[in-house]
Amino acid sequence: MGIGFPTSFLVCFVRSVGIIFQGLWLMFMGFMLFTPGYQPKGCFMKLEGDQYVVRCSDEEALHRAVSLINIHFSWFLVGVTVFAVSFYLIMALCYGGKTVEYVSLMKEEHYCDEDGLKNFNVESQCQEIIASKSSKFEELGEVK
Repeated sequence: MGIGFPTSFLVCFVRSVGIIFQGLWLMFMGFMLFTPGYQPKGCFMKLEGDQYVVRCSDEEALHRAVSLINIHFSWFLVGVTVFAVSFYLIMALCYGGKTVEYVSLMKEEHYCDEDGLKNFNVESQCQEIIASKSSKFEELGEVK
């Protein structure tokens, strides 16, 4: 969707929510799996080599753990989705009447300051603007 609609705010918002969801899910799983006492019933943490691994004692405990993770993932997805939709609706109510123009930095339409000179290289400074602004100051000479 980002290729078809490069200036769409909704596409950028959904992509950002997806990245936030992934980060939160990984932190949540790290907390749930590797904090002593939070492993599912019948599972334990074991040191294998130089790292800890969560193992389950039998198939029933493994199925219980997988089911628990699936339920956690579903509720986590619902929670993040409700938060994101609520946040989007609140922002739409606050800023809905104002038109906000979204422009990519890599486009040719990127302009420097208020002079309107085209800046095709994002990292470069507009030398014409800097030169014109520096000529407005008077030369004072050396201060002793």
